[in-house]
Amino acid sequence: MSKLQALAGGGYSTGFGSYYMTQAVASGYVAIETDGGHTPGPEASLSPRDWALTSPGNVNLYLLQDYASRSLGELSPIGKAITESYYNIKPKFSCFTGCSEGGRQGLLMAQRYPDSFDGILALAPAVYLQRFIPAGYWASQVMNDLGVFPPPCEIEAFTQAAIDTCDKLDGVEDGIIGVPHLCNFSAHSMVGQSFSCNGIERRFTAGAASVVQAAWTGPGLGKTGWFGLEKDTPLTSFYVKTGCSPNGTCAVTSHEIISDWIVHFLAKDPNSDLTTMSDKEYFAYLQLSNIEYSSMLSTANTDLSRFRTAGGKMITWHGLADDIVPPKGPTTYYQQVLETDPHAAEYYRFYEAPGVRHCFGGPGPVPYNASDALVAWVEKGTAPETLNATGSNGVSRPLCPYPSRQIYAGADASESSSFRCVPESVAL
Repeated sequence: MSKLQALAGGGYSTGFGSYYMTQAVASGYVAIETDGGHTPGPEASLSPRDWALTSPGNVNLYLLQDYASRSLGELSPIGKAITESYYNIKPKFSCFTGCSEGGRQGLLMAQRYPDSFDGILALAPAVYLQRFIPAGYWASQVMNDLGVFPPPCEIEAFTQAAIDTCDKLDGVEDGIIGVPHLCNFSAHSMVGQSFSCNGIERRFTAGAASVVQAAWTGPGLGKTGWFGLEKDTPLTSFYVKTGCSPNGTCAVTSHEIISDWIVHFLAKDPNSDLTTMSDKEYFAYLQLSNIEYSSMLSTANTDLSRFRTAGGKMITWHGLADDIVPPKGPTTYYQQVLETDPHAAEYYRFYEAPGVRHCFGGPGPVPYNASDALVAWVEKGTAPETLNATGSNGVSRPLCPYPSRQIYAGADASESSSFRCVPESVAL
């Protein structure tokens, strides 16, 4: 076997077991992964509650370190040695593929273990994990502060209002905010206007507007906070979760990936009640998270010179409607990589995918061929000028290497030829 592919995990799971490995094997690869000393799989990825604490007040730093990096450093040498032993031949090419936490793992490989893989596909990477996860609780904190818990239909109606306002800013009406940096829509502008909730006419409330705006802006940057989400991002799947009883009474039901981080790694008490947390406590937790875990989990080293010297190639793309990892985080990281090395695009390229959610889904076209583009770059030296992206509705568009941007050039908006990439300075 001449090619080896390492598969990453997601959430709080270092690996997914056979979940993705069978597809890699079917494509002709030797497939490897690590469970990081943890239970692998989609269910285990949702919460660290089974391993985060040795006792109340004491984080299991050994298992956290295994999850964060140590097991990943052992993946390549052990995997390659077993492959050579079994097939009596060394893999000619090796690559690492992952999204979300798996994307963070990919960046980690390039930063800490640059000789491990020839190519890395680090998609929607959870870079700055220790910052954006607790920051994602901000909308829930605002709900608890205000005592306002909007029904999901009102949250979704705010998102649709933002799309209706900003959709055409890129010249195409397609249900996507293609240039989110130009969308200045405020949720408070809708207060008092009507919307339909399961066929019943209701009016936007000021409290709900504050909650939605909190999700869009995040808790602020500075030393503690982080970015919010773009305005066409579905909010009710992760960042603004409420559950409503038949009588219409609603309450916060924050996603366990977010709440369990605060409970286990910051409060360090599995019995913590986040609904009674004050703003002072919340911002103290944000600061604590960065202080205690940035060196272990942030994966934000912008000096990739060792990866460059090793001859590695890496591709990242990130959906701009990502409902879990705020896209401004990975974009900021890549900007800093370019500041460190203005020629970084020779070995690392980053692409923004308008309208795409976390790893896949959403109305935006997805670059399903990114793996093929990486293989061509690694094996043939052909750098991807664009990534071809396709949508479920047959739409095809090019994703542009950052900092260039995709602009509409006229004609049929479903055809890739109707879009082109231009420098950011001359884009819309």
